[in-house]
Amino acid sequence: MTDGGFEAHLTVRGADDPASAARLERWSAARGWKFTHIVLARGRTPSQPMLTLRGRGPYEEQLRVCRRASEALRGAGFRPVRVKIEVAPWEPVVPRCDAQARLLNGAGDPGRQAGRYFEHHLKVLLDPLGPGAAATLDALTAAAVAHDAHVSWNARRTHGGTGRQERFVTQRCHGVGLPTARARLTALTRAVRELSVEIAETEEEFVVYDSNAAIDDGWIIAARDREARR
Repeated sequence: MTDGGFEAHLTVRGADDPASAARLERWSAARGWKFTHIVLARGRTPSQPMLTLRGRGPYEEQLRVCRRASEALRGAGFRPVRVKIEVAPWEPVVPRCDAQARLLNGAGDPGRQAGRYFEHHLKVLLDPLGPGAAATLDALTAAAVAHDAHVSWNARRTHGGTGRQERFVTQRCHGVGLPTARARLTALTRAVRELSVEIAETEEEFVVYDSNAAIDDGWIIAARDREARR
């Protein structure tokens, strides 16, 4: 598929309490892996402790690395429930048009069943004690939902001692190529900026493998799915 750079996230169930999270963090740090505890604003599984692995090389090798990491987690008494592998938007595997994206998701290889999609992250900074803080968060959430996105945060971090809170607005784009995905990201960014919310960082990724997207059920609900529920 590609021999470029990969970033993999392994979600672990049952490491939500402080003692278990601290144990998982120590275990991952000993192996040079990053620990993060992400909390979704809604959904079936809002608490998602995860490890991040980075590497380069063939896609198949990255899958093997993730499987070995999952086995190591299980051997240490943890329960990995999801593997998600991402690449940068300039990698050759990333579809350059909508038609190519449809073909890619229909290809007969290990990633097809797990699905592929673009994922965008806006890291925004909010003042929880500022005037209208609750209304701003509500407006941010509404803007996210309108653009096939939703809100999450790092359970263990605020922004650099300022007291401001970091929130992540995550958007997913399925079955489209890079131009369409970027147009949707532009529209989301514009909607957030219209709320006078500060965007600290923007990240674009393409997910080449997601072993258990159902963990996020009820969090990001695409417009086509919202229409189907009416």
